[in-house]
Amino acid sequence: MHRQAIGIDIGGSSIKAALVDLTRGTLIGERKSVPSPAMSAVSEMMDAMAAALPDNASNLMAGVTFPGVVVGGTVYTAANVAKAWIGQPLAEPAAQKLKRQVVAINDADAAGLAEVQFGAARDVKGTVMVLSLGTGIGSALFVDGKLVPNTELGHLEFDGMEAEARASGRARMERKLDWTSYINELNYVLNSIHALFWPDLIVLCGGITADNPNLCDDLKVRSQLKVGALRADAGIVGAAYATTLAQGVWITPAKAVSK
Repeated sequence: MHRQAIGIDIGGSSIKAALVDLTRGTLIGERKSVPSPAMSAVSEMMDAMAAALPDNASNLMAGVTFPGVVVGGTVYTAANVAKAWIGQPLAEPAAQKLKRQVVAINDADAAGLAEVQFGAARDVKGTVMVLSLGTGIGSALFVDGKLVPNTELGHLEFDGMEAEARASGRARMERKLDWTSYINELNYVLNSIHALFWPDLIVLCGGITADNPNLCDDLKVRSQLKVGALRADAGIVGAAYATTLAQGVWITPAKAVSK
C-alpha cells in the first residue's frame, strides 16, 4: 500500500482537502478549505477542487468524496446538491483537472472507511454501521471490516417520513426541535434501522456529534454506540484511504491523460 495520498471531501458548503498519512490515518500539514459550488455547474466544482488541492500534492493519487451514490466513478444520485450531477462522471474529469489518478467514493462510505481503519470501529468484527448526521443522514455499512457501498439508509422511510427528514442535523433546525425531541426522533430512527440490520456497533459522526460529544449517553439502542473518532477529518482520511482500494466495479480509478 502506498503511504500517502490526497483526500478531497466535497460538502454542501465547503470542499476540504489535505495530504494524508495512510499508515496512521492522520493529516500531513494544513487542511485546505474552499467554498463549495454544490448547486452550480459541474465545471465550477472541478475548479473548486483544483483550488482546494494541497500545495504539497506532488503527483500523488487523490480520493474524492461525493454526497450521493458513486459507482465506477460516476454519480447516480444528488439529494443535497445540483441535480445536474446525476449521471455525471466524477473521477475521470477530476483526474483530468487535477492531473493525477483519482478515485471517487460516496462521502459517508469514506467517513466509514476512516472510522473502521483508524477510528472508533477499528478491529471491530461483525456488522458495523457508520451514520453521519449532517445536512442529511449518510450511511456506511461494514461486515467484518468490508464495505457494502452506497447504502443510502438516510432515505429509508419510517411511518411515511424519510430518516434524514426526521433526525438529520438540518431536520433538527428546520423542525425547530429541542434537544429532547431531537433525541426521541434519533432514537426512533436508530432503533428502526437496528431492527433491519442488527449491527454490533453504530458509530455516529457529523456536525451533531461535534457539538454534542456525549450524544450516545442520551440514546437507547440495543447495539453498542460510539461517537466517531476522526471528527471533521474523517471524509478526507477516508477519501485518501479509498485510493488503496481502487479496484472492482464500484470504485474504479481514473487516470489523467497526458497531452
